[in-house]
Amino acid sequence: MYRRVIDFLKSEIIAIRNGKAFVFLVCLFLASFLWILNALQKRYTDHINIPIQYINKPSTKELTGKLPDRLELTVDALGYTLLQYKFNIAVSPLLVDVNELTNNYLENNFSTKFSISTTKHRDEFAKQISSEMTITSIRPDTITFKISHVGEKLIKVAPQLSLNFAKEYVQHNQAQVEPEAILVKGPDEILDTLKLIYTKPIEAKNVSQSLAKKTALIIPSELKSEITEASVKITVEQYTEAKFEVAIQVNNQPEGMTIKTFPSQVKVLCRVGISEYNKLSAASFKAVIDYAGLTQKSKLPVKLLNLSDNIISVDYTPKEVEFIIERK
Repeated sequence: MYRRVIDFLKSEIIAIRNGKAFVFLVCLFLASFLWILNALQKRYTDHINIPIQYINKPSTKELTGKLPDRLELTVDALGYTLLQYKFNIAVSPLLVDVNELTNNYLENNFSTKFSISTTKHRDEFAKQISSEMTITSIRPDTITFKISHVGEKLIKVAPQLSLNFAKEYVQHNQAQVEPEAILVKGPDEILDTLKLIYTKPIEAKNVSQSLAKKTALIIPSELKSEITEASVKITVEQYTEAKFEVAIQVNNQPEGMTIKTFPSQVKVLCRVGISEYNKLSAASFKAVIDYAGLTQKSKLPVKLLNLSDNIISVDYTPKEVEFIIERK
């Protein structure tokens, strides 16, 4: 047994030395090539996917909704033609002329929807793809164009901020945006519901000084605008603490009665930017209790109303006060 194996290996080595194996491989390669070439010259039925590009759209209207971006075709073609499409070799997109296929219906009418049968136009599509290919079926079999009249609207720009401030620093007032609003054009149905155009997020950490940055605008793909970016300025300043004593007022106090609270004031502690410090006073706050909320409890809750927009945070004590009711 072992002897036979050894003899076989020796004979193969001698054959390789004599060049027989090389000749065999060359012959095998040529035979395979000729077989493939012959196979590619035969006709086959198969499925291919073709990308779509929509052209010649209505000039005064906008296509809305989702249109198919590819067509799935069942075709009859020569093998080498199919091979190109299977491997996307030099495959150009299929041009769908919207106005031509709809006979300018969308351009000249007030309809908001129009459908075409792709099957009825398969000969036109076949001419674009290959003269050596016959289309037997198309999916989807219908393309529906939804349209909307094109309008324009001035939309306010809103910055998106993600800022982390250094200790004892805060943002002073709202961020300033330039331009404050942009003119956008697009389908009326989208413009009617659009309230704001946002900037891309601006992020910064440990902020201790004012920032000015340019950033792109996030404009919905259905809309167009000549302005695509905005400048955002963020003013930063240190903050300080302020303390006040605010007298408690009574809401809904009945006539002929007087309500006295203990204590008669609340102590307010707030944080405010340095530039706003001198603008604050006890009159910037209002502490109230409501007689209408009187229950069997011996205390009434105190609500603090902040009358200033520039206060960063505020706290006060006490949150509840004791009271007595006196007749006048």
